[in-house]
Amino acid sequence: MSTPRSSTHRLTLLYIVSLGTVAFLALLGQAIVQSMLSQQKQNATVVEIASRQRMLSWQLREATLALQIDSTQSNATQIQEIENILQEWEVADQKVQSAIREAMSFSRSGNEIRNQADALVPSHRRIRQAVEALMQLESGRKRPAQTLYYLKEIRESGKEFSERINQLLLSYNQQAQEGIAQLRAVELSLFGLLMLILLLEGILVFRPAVDQLQKALNDLEASLSMTQETAQQLAAEQAQSERLLLNILPSPIAQRLKETPDEIQPHIADGFGDVTVLFADIVGFTSLSARTSPQELVGLLNQIFSRFDRLAEQHGLEKIKTIGDAYMVVGGLPHPSDDHAIAVADMAIDMQKAINQFNLETGEAFSIRIGMNTGAVVAGVIGLRKFIYDLWGDTVNIASRMESHGVAGGIQVTEATYLRLVATHHFEPRGVIEVKGRGEMMTYWLKNRKDVSVATSETSVL
Repeated sequence: MSTPRSSTHRLTLLYIVSLGTVAFLALLGQAIVQSMLSQQKQNATVVEIASRQRMLSWQLREATLALQIDSTQSNATQIQEIENILQEWEVADQKVQSAIREAMSFSRSGNEIRNQADALVPSHRRIRQAVEALMQLESGRKRPAQTLYYLKEIRESGKEFSERINQLLLSYNQQAQEGIAQLRAVELSLFGLLMLILLLEGILVFRPAVDQLQKALNDLEASLSMTQETAQQLAAEQAQSERLLLNILPSPIAQRLKETPDEIQPHIADGFGDVTVLFADIVGFTSLSARTSPQELVGLLNQIFSRFDRLAEQHGLEKIKTIGDAYMVVGGLPHPSDDHAIAVADMAIDMQKAINQFNLETGEAFSIRIGMNTGAVVAGVIGLRKFIYDLWGDTVNIASRMESHGVAGGIQVTEATYLRLVATHHFEPRGVIEVKGRGEMMTYWLKNRKDVSVATSETSVL
């Protein structure tokens, strides 16, 4: 049993042999056609020159017959014309002989052509001698009888010359017709051979090659199908990884981490001079965990934090993390904005509404403490594994203290945040409180957002 490799080798050899045969036949046909075309060209040259000489012979006879034999008028003009025609006739004769010699190398009937060319010589010589003698007589205007003799000689030898040159032209025309017929026969023969070779090539070479190609295409199609399925799976997995990564890290941070080479330890730390940080904590959640199963407890926490996540996305804020029952969100990073304090304040109000709605739906009695602060932070990613986007700085610590020093259902903010929101939100001063690690601080309770039309009219009155 032949292997695919030996079969392919055999097909390749057959293909090379067939191509070589086609190329040889093409070159052979080209050589034959060129040779036959050269013969036709030489024959055409002889015919053209011989026709010209025949025309000159006729003109020569007409010019001599136009001489005034018994007249006192001068024949100088006719004699000059005869001399000119005779010169052209001599040149044409030389060209005819030369063209015949060249054409004989391509002709298969060279002896016949040569004999016909030689037969032109006597009549050619008689015409020339008679014309020359006639011109000598006419120059002296003597012996009209001799003039008539030479005119008769010119007419008879010219007639003989014309007959012989007509015979020569007829032979060349016959050869031309035979050459055209041969050329057609050669073309048909070559075409038939090429068709036969192509047919054999199709049967012996291309049919097996097409079968092998079809099998290879089927295998390739199967491989491509598997590759596409694999690529789709990889794309789906990559998209899922992208979604998971974007759920953990902000998009700009995730992109920077992906662009970091594997051999370099990831380290991202960016300073932001003006952000607002919010901490929220579910009041009583620790005591609830003592009387509720972990699964149920996590389920409740997931429902609450999922609502908070939707609020963060709605207000264009960045969720940082959750720690137990604590929730942290920030406004103004990773993309700086001018209204980050307003967005965080609006989310804090909506979070209180969301927890109340949750209690109505579930029958629970949860409440949350919220603390806010505005200032500068450092944000970034550190460590080797389990990356998390986090915030550092005094602003973060104070925001956490605002939450831990707050009350259930309240939103406590620092004076820095209050100054940012006093024109857009309602506040209630809490007064000065003792903050761990910071001493005494003036704080405020955020109540709700001012009505835009009322706030605008109040501003106009002031």
